[in-house]
Amino acid sequence: MRSIIRFVSLGAAAALLIYGLSQPIEQDSRWIASLWIALPLLYIAARLWLQPMPPGIARNIQHLALAITIGFAGLALQLLRQQFVHADAIASAVFIDQQTGQPTSNVRKVIAALKVRRGPILDRNGTPIVTTEVVEGDYAVRRYPLAETYDPTVFGNIVGFFSSRFGASGIEATCNDYLSGDRDSWRRLQDALLDRPRIGDTVRLTIDARLQAAAHAALRERSGSIVVIDVRTGAVLAMVSRPGFDPRGLAFNPAAPDRQAENRRIDEYWRAINAEGSGQPLLNRPTQGRYAPGSTFKTVTAVATLLHPEQGRPDAIDCPDERPTEPGAPPVVNAVRTGLEGIIRSTPFPAEPNLERVYAFSCNTAFAEYAMRLGPDLLIETARRFDIYRPQEAPASYDGFTDLPTLPSLIYVNPGFLNSRAALAATGFGQGELQVTPLQMAMVAATIANDGMMMRPFLVAEIVRPDGTTVVRNGPRPIRRVMPVNVAARMRANMRAGVAYGFGKAADAVPGVEVGGKSGTAEYPCPTRDNPEQLCAHAWFIAIAPVEQPRFAVAVMIENGGEGARLGAQVAGQVLRAAFEAIQ
Repeated sequence: MRSIIRFVSLGAAAALLIYGLSQPIEQDSRWIASLWIALPLLYIAARLWLQPMPPGIARNIQHLALAITIGFAGLALQLLRQQFVHADAIASAVFIDQQTGQPTSNVRKVIAALKVRRGPILDRNGTPIVTTEVVEGDYAVRRYPLAETYDPTVFGNIVGFFSSRFGASGIEATCNDYLSGDRDSWRRLQDALLDRPRIGDTVRLTIDARLQAAAHAALRERSGSIVVIDVRTGAVLAMVSRPGFDPRGLAFNPAAPDRQAENRRIDEYWRAINAEGSGQPLLNRPTQGRYAPGSTFKTVTAVATLLHPEQGRPDAIDCPDERPTEPGAPPVVNAVRTGLEGIIRSTPFPAEPNLERVYAFSCNTAFAEYAMRLGPDLLIETARRFDIYRPQEAPASYDGFTDLPTLPSLIYVNPGFLNSRAALAATGFGQGELQVTPLQMAMVAATIANDGMMMRPFLVAEIVRPDGTTVVRNGPRPIRRVMPVNVAARMRANMRAGVAYGFGKAADAVPGVEVGGKSGTAEYPCPTRDNPEQLCAHAWFIAIAPVEQPRFAVAVMIENGGEGARLGAQVAGQVLRAAFEAIQ
Protein backbone atom coordinates (compact mmCIF):
# COMPACT_ATOMS: atom_id res chain seq x y z
CA MET A 1 0.00 0.00 0.00
CA ARG A 2 2.89 2.37 0.84
CA SER A 3 4.43 1.70 -2.60
CA ILE A 4 1.19 2.51 -4.43
CA ILE A 5 0.66 5.79 -2.55
CA ARG A 6 4.32 6.68 -3.04
CA PHE A 7 4.27 6.18 -6.83
CA VAL A 8 0.86 7.86 -7.22
CA SER A 9 2.07 10.90 -5.27
CA LEU A 10 5.32 11.09 -7.23
CA GLY A 11 3.56 10.68 -10.59
CA ALA A 12 0.93 13.30 -9.76
CA ALA A 13 3.61 15.75 -8.59
CA ALA A 14 5.63 15.20 -11.79
CA ALA A 15 2.56 15.71 -13.98
CA LEU A 16 1.66 18.94 -12.19
CA LEU A 17 5.20 20.30 -12.49
CA ILE A 18 5.44 19.46 -16.19
CA TYR A 19 2.05 21.10 -16.79
CA GLY A 20 3.04 24.20 -14.82
CA LEU A 21 6.42 24.57 -16.54
CA SER A 22 4.79 24.28 -19.96
CA GLN A 23 2.45 27.22 -19.33
CA PRO A 24 3.35 30.57 -20.94
CA ILE A 25 4.83 33.23 -18.73
CA GLU A 26 1.50 35.13 -18.81
CA GLN A 27 -0.16 32.20 -17.00
CA ASP A 28 1.90 32.64 -13.84
CA SER A 29 -1.05 31.75 -11.55
CA ARG A 30 -1.32 28.27 -13.10
CA TRP A 31 2.35 27.63 -12.44
CA ILE A 32 2.11 28.78 -8.80
CA ALA A 33 -0.96 26.63 -8.21
CA SER A 34 0.71 23.59 -9.78
CA LEU A 35 3.85 24.13 -7.72
CA TRP A 36 2.01 24.50 -4.38
CA ILE A 37 -0.02 21.36 -5.03
CA ALA A 38 3.02 19.38 -6.21
CA LEU A 39 5.25 20.19 -3.24
CA PRO A 40 3.06 18.44 -0.59
CA LEU A 41 2.79 15.45 -2.92
CA LEU A 42 6.57 15.35 -3.19
CA TYR A 43 6.79 15.54 0.59
CA ILE A 44 4.40 12.58 0.94
CA ALA A 45 6.32 10.55 -1.65
CA ALA A 46 9.64 11.29 0.08
CA ARG A 47 8.24 10.40 3.54
CA LEU A 48 7.02 7.06 2.25
CA TRP A 49 10.33 6.43 0.51
CA LEU A 50 12.33 6.80 3.75
CA GLN A 51 12.41 4.08 6.36
CA PRO A 52 10.12 4.85 9.35
CA MET A 53 11.95 6.01 12.48
CA PRO A 54 10.83 5.65 16.07
CA PRO A 55 9.41 8.77 17.76
CA GLY A 56 12.03 11.16 19.06
CA ILE A 57 14.41 13.92 18.15
CA ALA A 58 15.87 11.99 15.20
CA ARG A 59 12.47 11.64 13.51
CA ASN A 60 11.68 15.31 14.12
CA ILE A 61 15.00 16.33 12.57
CA GLN A 62 14.30 14.02 9.61
CA HIS A 63 10.89 15.67 9.04
CA LEU A 64 12.41 19.16 9.29
CA ALA A 65 15.26 18.31 6.91
CA LEU A 66 12.76 16.82 4.47
CA ALA A 67 10.55 19.94 4.58
CA ILE A 68 13.57 22.22 4.03
CA THR A 69 14.76 20.05 1.12
CA ILE A 70 11.32 20.15 -0.54
CA GLY A 71 11.25 23.93 -0.03
CA PHE A 72 14.63 24.33 -1.71
CA ALA A 73 13.42 22.07 -4.54
CA GLY A 74 10.49 24.44 -5.03
CA LEU A 75 12.83 27.43 -5.18
CA ALA A 76 15.07 25.59 -7.64
CA LEU A 77 12.08 24.82 -9.89
CA GLN A 78 11.00 28.47 -9.79
CA LEU A 79 14.50 29.58 -10.79
CA LEU A 80 14.58 26.91 -13.52
CA ARG A 81 11.37 28.31 -14.97
CA GLN A 82 12.47 31.94 -14.85
CA GLN A 83 16.11 31.59 -15.87
CA PHE A 84 15.92 28.74 -18.37
CA VAL A 85 12.45 27.71 -19.56
CA HIS A 86 11.03 31.22 -20.04
CA ALA A 87 14.21 33.29 -19.92
CA ASP A 88 13.76 34.77 -23.40
CA ALA A 89 10.09 35.58 -22.84
CA ILE A 90 10.82 37.35 -19.56
CA ALA A 91 13.76 39.25 -21.03
CA SER A 92 11.63 40.41 -23.98
CA ALA A 93 8.46 41.20 -22.03
CA VAL A 94 6.96 44.66 -22.40
CA PHE A 95 4.60 45.98 -19.74
CA ILE A 96 2.16 48.83 -20.35
CA ASP A 97 1.22 51.18 -17.54
CA GLN A 98 -2.60 51.13 -17.58
CA GLN A 99 -2.82 54.75 -16.42
CA THR A 100 -0.17 56.44 -18.56
CA GLY A 101 0.11 53.96 -21.42
CA GLN A 102 3.91 54.12 -21.05
CA PRO A 103 5.66 50.87 -22.07
CA THR A 104 8.36 49.40 -19.82
CA SER A 105 10.79 46.76 -20.99
CA ASN A 106 14.18 45.24 -20.25
CA VAL A 107 16.58 48.14 -20.71
CA ARG A 108 19.60 45.82 -21.08
CA LYS A 109 18.00 44.06 -24.01
CA VAL A 110 17.13 47.38 -25.66
CA ILE A 111 20.69 48.67 -25.18
CA ALA A 112 22.13 45.42 -26.53
CA ALA A 113 19.85 45.64 -29.59
CA LEU A 114 21.02 49.21 -30.24
CA LYS A 115 24.60 47.93 -30.43
CA VAL A 116 23.88 45.14 -32.94
CA ARG A 117 25.50 45.97 -36.26
CA ARG A 118 22.71 44.88 -38.55
CA GLY A 119 23.80 43.62 -41.93
CA PRO A 120 23.50 45.78 -45.05
CA ILE A 121 20.73 45.47 -47.65
CA LEU A 122 21.97 45.70 -51.25
CA ASP A 123 20.31 45.85 -54.64
CA ARG A 124 20.94 43.22 -57.34
CA ASN A 125 24.14 45.01 -58.44
CA GLY A 126 25.56 45.28 -54.92
CA THR A 127 24.61 48.94 -54.49
CA PRO A 128 23.99 49.60 -50.77
CA ILE A 129 20.40 50.57 -49.96
CA VAL A 130 20.70 50.26 -46.16
CA THR A 131 23.89 50.12 -44.11
CA THR A 132 24.89 50.41 -40.46
CA GLU A 133 27.13 53.11 -39.01
CA VAL A 134 28.83 52.71 -35.62
CA VAL A 135 28.59 55.94 -33.64
CA GLU A 136 29.74 57.18 -30.24
CA GLY A 137 29.19 54.67 -27.43
CA ASP A 138 29.58 51.74 -29.85
CA TYR A 139 25.94 52.16 -30.85
CA ALA A 140 24.77 51.18 -34.33
CA VAL A 141 22.54 53.40 -36.49
CA ARG A 142 20.79 52.44 -39.72
CA ARG A 143 21.85 54.63 -42.65
CA TYR A 144 20.38 54.94 -46.15
CA PRO A 145 23.15 55.90 -48.59
CA LEU A 146 20.88 55.84 -51.67
CA ALA A 147 19.12 58.89 -50.21
CA GLU A 148 22.03 60.90 -51.63
CA THR A 149 20.94 59.87 -55.15
CA TYR A 150 17.25 59.01 -54.95
CA ASP A 151 14.18 59.94 -52.96
CA PRO A 152 14.42 57.52 -49.98
CA THR A 153 10.66 56.83 -50.15
CA VAL A 154 11.44 54.91 -53.37
CA PHE A 155 12.71 51.98 -51.30
CA GLY A 156 10.71 52.39 -48.07
CA ASN A 157 8.04 49.82 -48.87
CA ILE A 158 10.66 47.16 -49.70
CA VAL A 159 13.38 47.57 -47.08
CA GLY A 160 10.89 48.76 -44.46
CA PHE A 161 11.99 50.31 -41.20
CA PHE A 162 13.79 49.07 -38.10
CA SER A 163 12.87 50.78 -34.85
CA SER A 164 13.55 49.90 -31.23
CA ARG A 165 10.14 51.39 -30.41
CA PHE A 166 7.89 50.47 -33.32
CA GLY A 167 9.43 47.17 -34.39
CA ALA A 168 10.26 46.45 -38.01
CA SER A 169 8.62 46.11 -41.40
CA GLY A 170 9.55 45.05 -44.92
CA ILE A 171 12.79 43.15 -45.44
CA GLU A 172 14.00 44.48 -42.08
CA ALA A 173 11.24 42.33 -40.53
CA THR A 174 11.13 39.23 -42.76
CA CYS A 175 14.93 38.89 -42.77
CA ASN A 176 15.42 40.15 -39.22
CA ASP A 177 17.01 36.95 -37.89
CA TYR A 178 19.70 37.18 -40.59
CA LEU A 179 20.23 40.95 -40.49
CA SER A 180 20.57 40.91 -36.68
CA GLY A 181 22.78 37.81 -36.59
CA ASP A 182 20.27 35.94 -34.41
CA ARG A 183 20.00 33.13 -36.97
CA ASP A 184 23.57 31.97 -36.37
CA SER A 185 23.45 30.77 -32.75
CA TRP A 186 27.04 29.44 -32.79
CA ARG A 187 28.44 32.78 -33.97
CA ARG A 188 26.25 34.58 -31.43
CA LEU A 189 27.68 32.40 -28.63
CA GLN A 190 31.24 33.10 -29.79
CA ASP A 191 30.53 36.83 -29.86
CA ALA A 192 29.19 36.69 -26.31
CA LEU A 193 32.15 34.69 -24.98
CA LEU A 194 34.75 36.81 -26.76
CA ASP A 195 32.94 40.10 -26.11
CA ARG A 196 32.77 40.87 -29.81
CA PRO A 197 30.14 43.11 -31.43
CA ARG A 198 27.38 41.17 -33.14
CA ILE A 199 27.43 41.68 -36.90
CA GLY A 200 24.49 40.62 -39.06
CA ASP A 201 24.37 38.98 -42.46
CA THR A 202 24.21 40.84 -45.77
CA VAL A 203 20.94 40.60 -47.71
CA ARG A 204 21.16 41.12 -51.47
CA LEU A 205 17.85 41.81 -53.22
CA THR A 206 16.72 41.21 -56.80
CA ILE A 207 15.65 44.86 -57.05
CA ASP A 208 17.51 47.11 -59.48
CA ALA A 209 17.85 50.50 -57.79
CA ARG A 210 17.82 52.43 -61.09
CA LEU A 211 14.69 50.68 -62.35
CA GLN A 212 13.00 51.07 -58.96
CA ALA A 213 13.65 54.81 -59.02
CA ALA A 214 12.50 55.14 -62.64
CA ALA A 215 9.27 53.23 -61.95
CA HIS A 216 8.62 55.37 -58.87
CA ALA A 217 9.13 58.54 -60.93
CA ALA A 218 6.72 57.24 -63.61
CA LEU A 219 3.84 57.42 -61.12
CA ARG A 220 4.41 61.21 -60.78
CA GLU A 221 2.96 61.81 -57.32
CA ARG A 222 -0.02 59.51 -57.97
CA SER A 223 -0.99 56.78 -55.53
CA GLY A 224 -0.49 53.30 -56.92
CA SER A 225 1.72 50.29 -57.53
CA ILE A 226 4.19 49.03 -60.10
CA VAL A 227 5.68 45.53 -60.22
CA VAL A 228 8.35 44.34 -62.69
CA ILE A 229 9.22 40.63 -62.84
CA ASP A 230 11.90 38.75 -64.75
CA VAL A 231 9.63 36.24 -66.49
CA ARG A 232 12.33 33.58 -66.81
CA THR A 233 13.33 33.45 -63.15
CA GLY A 234 10.54 35.09 -61.13
CA ALA A 235 12.97 37.69 -59.73
CA VAL A 236 11.20 40.90 -58.71
CA LEU A 237 13.15 43.69 -60.43
CA ALA A 238 11.04 46.58 -59.14
CA MET A 239 8.19 46.88 -56.64
CA VAL A 240 6.92 50.40 -56.16
CA SER A 241 4.27 51.55 -53.69
CA ARG A 242 3.23 55.17 -53.61
CA PRO A 243 2.81 57.10 -51.37
CA GLY A 244 5.79 55.76 -49.50
CA PHE A 245 7.67 56.69 -46.36
CA ASP A 246 11.21 57.69 -45.53
CA PRO A 247 12.75 55.01 -43.26
CA ARG A 248 15.25 57.58 -42.00
CA GLY A 249 12.39 59.20 -40.11
CA LEU A 250 12.12 56.16 -37.81
CA ALA A 251 15.84 55.40 -37.41
CA PHE A 252 16.88 56.21 -33.83
CA ASN A 253 20.36 57.62 -33.22
CA PRO A 254 21.47 56.76 -29.64
CA ALA A 255 24.40 59.16 -30.00
CA ALA A 256 22.13 62.15 -30.60
CA PRO A 257 22.95 65.08 -28.25
CA ASP A 258 19.36 65.12 -26.98
CA ARG A 259 17.72 61.68 -26.88
CA GLN A 260 14.40 63.12 -25.82
CA ALA A 261 14.40 65.40 -28.87
CA GLU A 262 15.35 62.40 -31.01
CA ASN A 263 12.39 60.45 -29.65
CA ARG A 264 10.07 63.41 -30.24
CA ARG A 265 11.26 63.62 -33.84
CA ILE A 266 10.47 59.93 -34.39
CA ASP A 267 7.10 60.25 -32.64
CA GLU A 268 6.12 63.16 -34.86
CA TYR A 269 7.06 61.29 -38.01
CA TRP A 270 5.22 58.15 -36.85
CA ARG A 271 2.07 60.17 -36.21
CA ALA A 272 2.40 61.90 -39.57
CA ILE A 273 2.61 58.70 -41.63
CA ASN A 274 -0.26 57.14 -39.69
CA ALA A 275 -2.51 60.19 -39.76
CA GLU A 276 -5.81 60.24 -41.58
CA GLY A 277 -5.28 61.67 -45.03
CA SER A 278 -1.64 60.57 -45.24
CA GLY A 279 -2.52 58.02 -47.92
CA GLN A 280 -1.41 54.98 -45.87
CA PRO A 281 2.30 55.13 -46.79
CA LEU A 282 3.07 52.10 -44.59
CA LEU A 283 0.80 49.93 -46.76
CA ASN A 284 2.82 48.02 -49.36
CA ARG A 285 0.25 48.29 -52.15
CA PRO A 286 1.76 45.70 -54.57
CA THR A 287 1.32 42.89 -52.03
CA GLN A 288 -1.23 44.19 -49.51
CA GLY A 289 -3.52 46.28 -51.70
CA ARG A 290 -6.44 44.35 -53.21
CA TYR A 291 -8.49 45.88 -56.00
CA ALA A 292 -10.90 44.93 -58.75
CA PRO A 293 -8.54 44.27 -61.70
CA GLY A 294 -10.88 45.62 -64.35
CA SER A 295 -10.30 44.41 -67.91
CA THR A 296 -6.84 43.03 -67.12
CA PHE A 297 -8.78 40.04 -65.72
CA LYS A 298 -10.04 39.38 -69.24
CA THR A 299 -6.63 37.76 -69.62
CA VAL A 300 -7.69 35.03 -67.17
CA THR A 301 -11.11 34.69 -68.82
CA ALA A 302 -9.40 34.39 -72.23
CA VAL A 303 -7.12 31.64 -70.91
CA ALA A 304 -10.16 29.79 -69.53
CA THR A 305 -11.85 30.05 -72.93
CA LEU A 306 -8.80 28.61 -74.71
CA LEU A 307 -8.39 25.84 -72.13
CA HIS A 308 -12.04 24.84 -72.59
CA PRO A 309 -12.78 25.56 -76.28
CA GLU A 310 -15.89 23.38 -76.43
CA GLN A 311 -17.61 25.44 -73.75
CA GLY A 312 -15.98 28.80 -74.43
CA ARG A 313 -15.98 28.73 -78.30
CA PRO A 314 -13.31 31.48 -78.39
CA ASP A 315 -13.76 32.56 -82.01
CA ALA A 316 -17.56 32.30 -82.16
CA ILE A 317 -18.25 35.65 -80.51
CA ASP A 318 -19.80 39.03 -81.17
CA CYS A 319 -19.53 42.42 -79.46
CA PRO A 320 -22.94 44.05 -79.17
CA ASP A 321 -23.36 47.38 -77.39
CA GLU A 322 -25.42 45.63 -74.69
CA ARG A 323 -25.80 42.04 -73.52
CA PRO A 324 -28.58 40.86 -71.18
CA THR A 325 -27.60 38.44 -68.43
CA GLU A 326 -30.67 37.54 -66.35
CA PRO A 327 -34.13 38.95 -65.70
CA GLY A 328 -34.10 42.05 -63.52
CA ALA A 329 -30.35 42.69 -63.90
CA PRO A 330 -29.03 45.62 -65.94
CA PRO A 331 -27.37 44.58 -69.21
CA VAL A 332 -23.62 44.51 -69.65
CA VAL A 333 -22.35 47.49 -71.65
CA ASN A 334 -19.03 48.36 -73.22
CA ALA A 335 -16.72 51.18 -72.19
CA VAL A 336 -17.17 52.47 -75.75
CA ARG A 337 -20.93 52.66 -75.45
CA THR A 338 -21.84 52.48 -79.15
CA GLY A 339 -20.30 50.99 -82.26
CA LEU A 340 -17.44 48.98 -80.76
CA GLU A 341 -18.21 45.99 -82.99
CA GLY A 342 -17.97 48.28 -86.00
CA ILE A 343 -14.51 49.39 -84.84
CA ILE A 344 -13.49 45.77 -84.42
CA ARG A 345 -14.65 44.89 -87.93
CA SER A 346 -12.86 47.79 -89.61
CA THR A 347 -9.56 48.17 -87.76
CA PRO A 348 -6.91 47.58 -89.03
CA PHE A 349 -8.61 45.49 -91.74
CA PRO A 350 -12.15 44.10 -92.09
CA ALA A 351 -12.60 40.91 -90.08
CA GLU A 352 -15.16 39.11 -87.97
CA PRO A 353 -14.80 39.48 -84.19
CA ASN A 354 -12.73 36.73 -82.61
CA LEU A 355 -10.92 36.31 -79.28
CA GLU A 356 -7.92 38.34 -80.39
CA ARG A 357 -10.00 41.29 -81.53
CA VAL A 358 -12.43 41.42 -78.61
CA TYR A 359 -9.40 41.16 -76.30
CA ALA A 360 -7.50 43.93 -78.13
CA PHE A 361 -10.53 46.25 -78.01
CA SER A 362 -11.55 45.14 -74.51
CA CYS A 363 -15.16 44.22 -75.34
CA ASN A 364 -17.05 43.80 -72.05
CA THR A 365 -20.08 42.18 -73.67
CA ALA A 366 -17.91 39.53 -75.34
CA PHE A 367 -16.15 38.55 -72.12
CA ALA A 368 -19.42 38.54 -70.22
CA GLU A 369 -20.63 36.01 -72.79
CA TYR A 370 -17.45 33.92 -72.43
CA ALA A 371 -17.90 33.79 -68.65
CA MET A 372 -21.54 32.79 -68.90
CA ARG A 373 -20.64 30.05 -71.40
CA LEU A 374 -17.89 28.69 -69.17
CA GLY A 375 -19.97 28.76 -65.98
CA PRO A 376 -18.68 29.36 -62.46
CA ASP A 377 -16.76 26.08 -62.03
CA LEU A 378 -14.48 26.48 -65.07
CA LEU A 379 -13.86 30.17 -64.38
CA ILE A 380 -13.02 29.43 -60.74
CA GLU A 381 -10.76 26.53 -61.74
CA THR A 382 -8.78 28.69 -64.18
CA ALA A 383 -8.45 31.53 -61.68
CA ARG A 384 -7.16 29.04 -59.12
CA ARG A 385 -4.41 28.02 -61.54
CA PHE A 386 -3.20 31.62 -61.27
CA ASP A 387 -3.48 31.48 -57.43
CA ILE A 388 -6.66 33.55 -57.36
CA TYR A 389 -8.67 31.80 -54.68
CA ARG A 390 -12.21 31.23 -53.57
CA PRO A 391 -12.45 32.82 -50.09
CA GLN A 392 -12.96 29.48 -48.29
CA GLU A 393 -9.72 28.18 -49.81
CA ALA A 394 -7.60 31.30 -49.41
CA PRO A 395 -4.68 31.18 -46.95
CA ALA A 396 -4.30 33.95 -44.39
CA SER A 397 -1.15 35.03 -46.23
CA TYR A 398 -0.24 34.18 -49.81
CA ASP A 399 2.49 31.55 -49.67
CA GLY A 400 3.60 31.97 -53.28
CA PHE A 401 5.58 35.05 -52.22
CA THR A 402 6.99 35.08 -48.70
CA ASP A 403 9.68 37.76 -48.81
CA LEU A 404 7.10 40.39 -47.81
CA PRO A 405 3.67 40.06 -46.16
CA THR A 406 1.24 39.33 -49.01
CA LEU A 407 -2.54 39.02 -49.10
CA PRO A 408 -4.14 36.29 -51.22
CA SER A 409 -6.16 37.34 -54.26
CA LEU A 410 -9.86 36.41 -54.35
CA ILE A 411 -12.22 35.68 -57.24
CA TYR A 412 -15.18 36.64 -55.06
CA VAL A 413 -15.92 37.54 -51.44
CA ASN A 414 -19.46 36.43 -50.57
CA PRO A 415 -20.38 32.72 -50.76
CA GLY A 416 -22.49 31.80 -53.78
CA PHE A 417 -21.74 35.08 -55.57
CA LEU A 418 -21.00 33.41 -58.93
CA ASN A 419 -24.26 31.48 -58.89
CA SER A 420 -25.85 34.58 -60.45
CA ARG A 421 -25.36 34.94 -64.22
CA ALA A 422 -25.11 38.71 -63.84
CA ALA A 423 -22.32 38.31 -61.25
CA LEU A 424 -20.59 35.72 -63.43
CA ALA A 425 -20.72 38.07 -66.42
CA ALA A 426 -19.32 40.97 -64.37
CA THR A 427 -16.48 38.79 -63.08
CA GLY A 428 -15.66 37.70 -66.64
CA PHE A 429 -14.72 41.26 -67.62
CA GLY A 430 -12.96 42.08 -64.33
CA GLN A 431 -15.55 43.59 -62.02
CA GLY A 432 -17.89 41.67 -59.67
CA GLU A 433 -16.26 40.96 -56.32
CA LEU A 434 -12.74 40.34 -57.61
CA GLN A 435 -10.03 41.39 -55.14
CA VAL A 436 -6.58 41.04 -56.69
CA THR A 437 -3.13 42.35 -55.75
CA PRO A 438 -0.91 44.06 -58.35
CA LEU A 439 1.71 41.35 -57.70
CA GLN A 440 -0.78 38.68 -58.70
CA MET A 441 -1.61 40.40 -61.98
CA ALA A 442 2.12 40.74 -62.70
CA MET A 443 2.37 36.98 -62.15
CA VAL A 444 -0.50 36.42 -64.62
CA ALA A 445 1.39 38.36 -67.29
CA ALA A 446 4.70 36.67 -66.42
CA THR A 447 3.14 33.20 -66.65
CA ILE A 448 1.88 33.88 -70.19
CA ALA A 449 5.28 35.30 -71.11
CA ASN A 450 7.01 32.18 -69.72
CA ASP A 451 5.17 29.72 -71.99
CA GLY A 452 2.51 29.01 -69.37
CA MET A 453 4.84 28.10 -66.48
CA MET A 454 4.22 30.13 -63.33
CA MET A 455 7.46 30.93 -61.52
CA ARG A 456 7.66 31.68 -57.82
CA PRO A 457 8.43 35.40 -57.42
CA PHE A 458 11.27 36.26 -55.06
CA LEU A 459 12.82 39.45 -53.73
CA VAL A 460 15.80 38.10 -51.75
CA ALA A 461 18.55 36.89 -54.10
CA GLU A 462 21.01 35.74 -51.45
CA ILE A 463 22.07 36.14 -47.83
CA VAL A 464 25.78 36.12 -46.99
CA ARG A 465 27.53 35.87 -43.62
CA PRO A 466 30.21 38.40 -42.63
CA ASP A 467 32.88 35.77 -43.42
CA GLY A 468 31.64 35.53 -47.02
CA THR A 469 29.85 32.19 -46.81
CA THR A 470 26.41 32.06 -48.43
CA VAL A 471 23.54 31.12 -46.14
CA VAL A 472 20.64 31.46 -48.58
CA ARG A 473 20.61 31.61 -52.37
CA ASN A 474 17.34 31.86 -54.26
CA GLY A 475 16.81 31.16 -57.92
CA PRO A 476 14.16 30.08 -60.40
CA ARG A 477 11.49 27.82 -58.85
CA PRO A 478 8.42 26.82 -60.86
CA ILE A 479 5.07 26.76 -59.03
CA ARG A 480 3.03 24.93 -61.68
CA ARG A 481 2.20 24.76 -65.35
CA VAL A 482 -0.88 26.91 -65.75
CA MET A 483 -1.51 26.39 -69.47
CA PRO A 484 -0.02 24.52 -72.44
CA VAL A 485 2.67 26.22 -74.52
CA ASN A 486 0.32 26.74 -77.47
CA VAL A 487 -2.27 28.53 -75.30
CA ALA A 488 0.45 30.80 -73.87
CA ALA A 489 1.65 31.58 -77.40
CA ARG A 490 -1.85 32.52 -78.50
CA MET A 491 -2.28 34.74 -75.43
CA ARG A 492 0.98 36.53 -76.24
CA ALA A 493 -0.40 37.19 -79.72
CA ASN A 494 -3.58 38.55 -78.13
CA MET A 495 -1.55 40.83 -75.87
CA ARG A 496 0.51 42.04 -78.83
CA ALA A 497 -2.72 42.85 -80.67
CA GLY A 498 -3.86 44.88 -77.67
CA VAL A 499 -0.84 47.16 -78.07
CA ALA A 500 -0.28 46.99 -81.85
CA TYR A 501 -3.78 48.02 -82.90
CA GLY A 502 -6.04 47.82 -79.82
CA PHE A 503 -6.67 50.10 -76.88
CA GLY A 504 -3.16 49.73 -75.40
CA LYS A 505 -1.18 51.58 -78.08
CA ALA A 506 0.28 54.00 -75.53
CA ALA A 507 2.38 51.15 -74.08
CA ASP A 508 4.28 50.70 -77.38
CA ALA A 509 7.08 52.97 -76.15
CA VAL A 510 10.25 50.88 -76.46
CA PRO A 511 12.04 51.47 -79.79
CA GLY A 512 12.66 48.23 -81.67
CA VAL A 513 10.78 46.09 -79.13
CA GLU A 514 7.34 44.57 -79.59
CA VAL A 515 5.27 45.10 -76.44
CA GLY A 516 2.15 43.15 -75.53
CA GLY A 517 -0.37 44.24 -72.95
CA LYS A 518 -3.86 44.60 -71.61
CA SER A 519 -5.49 47.67 -70.13
CA GLY A 520 -8.01 47.71 -67.30
CA THR A 521 -10.39 50.32 -65.92
CA ALA A 522 -11.66 49.10 -62.56
CA GLU A 523 -14.75 50.95 -61.39
CA TYR A 524 -15.49 51.37 -57.71
CA PRO A 525 -18.08 53.37 -55.73
CA CYS A 526 -16.96 56.87 -54.69
CA PRO A 527 -20.23 58.49 -53.58
CA THR A 528 -20.51 62.19 -52.87
CA ARG A 529 -23.28 64.19 -51.25
CA ASP A 530 -24.41 65.47 -54.64
CA ASN A 531 -24.01 62.13 -56.42
CA PRO A 532 -24.43 59.08 -54.14
CA GLU A 533 -24.22 56.75 -57.16
CA GLN A 534 -20.92 58.16 -58.44
CA LEU A 535 -18.29 55.71 -59.71
CA CYS A 536 -14.54 56.32 -59.94
CA ALA A 537 -11.95 54.14 -61.65
CA HIS A 538 -8.50 52.71 -61.00
CA ALA A 539 -6.21 52.54 -64.04
CA TRP A 540 -4.56 49.14 -64.70
CA PHE A 541 -2.16 47.85 -67.31
CA ILE A 542 -0.26 44.57 -67.57
CA ALA A 543 2.48 44.20 -70.17
CA ILE A 544 5.16 41.84 -71.45
CA ALA A 545 8.19 42.51 -73.68
CA PRO A 546 9.59 41.48 -76.07
CA VAL A 547 6.54 39.48 -77.17
CA GLU A 548 8.50 36.82 -79.09
CA GLN A 549 11.08 36.15 -76.37
CA PRO A 550 9.76 37.90 -73.25
CA ARG A 551 12.10 39.16 -70.55
CA PHE A 552 9.93 41.46 -68.47
CA ALA A 553 6.37 41.41 -67.15
CA VAL A 554 4.90 44.60 -65.71
CA ALA A 555 1.77 45.38 -63.71
CA VAL A 556 0.73 49.01 -63.21
CA MET A 557 -2.14 50.02 -60.93
CA ILE A 558 -2.88 53.72 -60.43
CA GLU A 559 -5.52 54.54 -57.85
CA ASN A 560 -8.28 56.76 -59.24
CA GLY A 561 -6.26 56.98 -62.46
CA GLY A 562 -9.20 56.74 -64.84
CA GLU A 563 -8.90 54.73 -68.03
CA GLY A 564 -6.13 52.16 -68.03
CA ALA A 565 -5.70 52.46 -71.80
CA ARG A 566 -4.45 56.00 -71.31
CA LEU A 567 -2.50 56.59 -68.11
CA GLY A 568 -1.90 52.93 -67.24
CA ALA A 569 -0.53 52.13 -70.70
CA GLN A 570 1.68 55.25 -70.74
CA VAL A 571 3.25 54.37 -67.38
CA ALA A 572 3.75 50.72 -68.38
CA GLY A 573 5.56 51.84 -71.54
CA GLN A 574 7.83 54.15 -69.56
CA VAL A 575 8.64 51.40 -67.07
CA LEU A 576 9.44 48.88 -69.81
CA ARG A 577 11.74 51.40 -71.51
CA ALA A 578 13.53 51.93 -68.18
CA ALA A 579 13.82 48.16 -67.67
CA PHE A 580 15.58 47.66 -71.02
CA GLU A 581 17.92 50.57 -70.27
CA ALA A 582 18.78 49.44 -66.74
CA ILE A 583 19.06 45.68 -67.14
CA GLN A 584 21.17 44.27 -69.94
